Amino acid sequence: MRRDVRIVLLTAGVLVGFGSGFHSLRMRHWERRLAWERHMAGLCVDAARGAQARQPPAFLPPDEAGR
Repeated sequence: MRRDVRIVLLTAGVLVGFGSGFHSLRMRHWERRLAWERHMAGLCVDAARGAQARQPPAFLPPDEAGR
């Protein structure tokens, strides 16, 4: 009987441990992804604020060759 209890407890511990580990990996992945998105959004906003206004390209009429 003691052996059966030990086996059950060991099995439960292994399952809970692996479940906890996989959950932790998934949450860390999600947090890293959100941090990356915030970082990229900040870079895009900074680039948009600091960008110089460009003049639109001048209209070039087609030449005699029709290009």
